Amino acid sequence: MKKWFAYITLLLTTTYIQSGCAVNQGDIHGINLISIEQEKQLGDKFVSEIEQQHKVYNDVETTAYVERVGRRLLANAREVPFQFTFKVVTDESVNAFAVPGGHLYVHTGLIKAAGSEDELAAVMAHEINHGVARHGTRQMTQQYGYNLVLQLLLGDNPGMLTQLATSLFGTAGSMAYSRGMENQADYLGVETMAKSGYDPNAMVTFFTKLDAISGQKSNQVAQFFSSHPLTSERLTNVKNAIAQLPPLKYNGTQDRKEFSRIKSRIK
Repeated sequence: MKKWFAYITLLLTTTYIQSGCAVNQGDIHGINLISIEQEKQLGDKFVSEIEQQHKVYNDVETTAYVERVGRRLLANAREVPFQFTFKVVTDESVNAFAVPGGHLYVHTGLIKAAGSEDELAAVMAHEINHGVARHGTRQMTQQYGYNLVLQLLLGDNPGMLTQLATSLFGTAGSMAYSRGMENQADYLGVETMAKSGYDPNAMVTFFTKLDAISGQKSNQVAQFFSSHPLTSERLTNVKNAIAQLPPLKYNGTQDRKEFSRIKSRIK
């Protein structure tokens, strides 16, 4: 019986890895061996570890502001499989990251580097759609195998949970998604931004701006590009996604005063 279970698991994982190499940008229901309920449980376990490593920025106004931006984007995502949470962490690097199960963390360094709410929303929309498409558990299963993820869920390997939390979401690293997943998060992020009233062109301008300053502040920007490599192909794909959008009225610039006020609180 155990041999059959091992064989079936290996077959499913192999099939999953092979199919996971290509990602259809419009399909958010790719093959995932982890159920939504299991992903919620796994995410809660990771959150417990992550918040021991990251200092949560407990400013009520800043947290409420980031959550409002997040909820505005979520209202226009294709699907919301989880009860998303939004938190700010004290970290000067320009980054944000999504944890499986719908947990989004924004670095104070990202808010300081963004020039507008639209640019902040661009990164948040990208990360939200990693969560919507459940890229985290799909990538983990491809990278580490279904059996290890199952062990983490069952609590059989607490040491590995801590190790993975550090390497994937800790201050020393972040999850590296496949190129297909990055492109899909950009594609869906552009769509979500536009439907939410943000200017999706802010994704292009912010990524380009970060690329330009990466040489001057490499230690702050390196983490973002290590997990989200910026290539000419990626920028072209974002521009093509924007070109496919129907004419929409963007009104994100109306939030300049509130964004500036929040940004000054962090400084």
